[in-house]
Amino acid sequence: MTGRRPRPAPGRRPAALSSEVSVPRTPKVLVIGLDGALLGRIEDADAPHLAALTAAGLTAPSLIEPGAPTLSGPGWATILTGARPAKHRVRDNSFTGNAFARYPDFLTRLASAERDLATCAITSWAPLAEKVFSARVGTRVATPDAEYDAGTTDRAVAELRHGDPDALFVQLDAIDDAGHRHGAASPRYLEAIHGADAQVGRMVAAVRARPVDEDWLVLVTADHGHTDTGGHGGPSLPERETFLIAVGDGLAPGSVRTDVRMPDVAATALAHLGLALDPAWDLDGRPLRAPAATG
Repeated sequence: MTGRRPRPAPGRRPAALSSEVSVPRTPKVLVIGLDGALLGRIEDADAPHLAALTAAGLTAPSLIEPGAPTLSGPGWATILTGARPAKHRVRDNSFTGNAFARYPDFLTRLASAERDLATCAITSWAPLAEKVFSARVGTRVATPDAEYDAGTTDRAVAELRHGDPDALFVQLDAIDDAGHRHGAASPRYLEAIHGADAQVGRMVAAVRARPVDEDWLVLVTADHGHTDTGGHGGPSLPERETFLIAVGDGLAPGSVRTDVRMPDVAATALAHLGLALDPAWDLDGRPLRAPAATG
């Protein structure tokens, strides 16, 4: 990133104007998408970093709405736009006929705001970077297939260490691949979760190593589930399963909610970064909590 506002040295907080006046922390958002991940199997796996996130914040299991496609295209479109399939019109992985001009992704909304916000999307599944996020997003990277999730993670960690992103979306794909090849009930699916957990851990560590004047909200979610034998796209409950793990100020450690839905991810990210949700946007999502005061 270039042309960004100056920041304090790592580990140092800007001095307050007086003993009675404190400088508010800069809000930041990291959204991590674990394609095809089942919350129950995450709990079964050796996944200490994801377990630490659930202990530190909110966990919200949920289901894709009845009748909505349990495919990656529609699932990610719902998460990223804050609108349901009837509005964003993504019905399959081709993204044909989408209504992103009317219902853009949350990074595009942030980049379009009259503020100096740096936005970044890094995805292992190329269509997300290439077809969902608009040219307004500051950085859009589709990781080469040969690098896969390892390359996606390396790029995300580098952005967090050396860049100054206000909002970063990262999508990891290996859990979904293991589900297709071996099924959600297989040891290989658990191994894929273990690998993704280590990558999540690297990203969270990079967030924690950043300056202390930042107010990070970390959101971990999934676009759909998987059957025990492998695959998705049907109406069964395992295929419709999704979840949100959210860690940040104001979210009670170890808490659980059952009223959170996929569109709430985008709405929560927008609200945390201080954007008032305009009723004209016609979003289906609602923030998990009210944004913190900024002045």
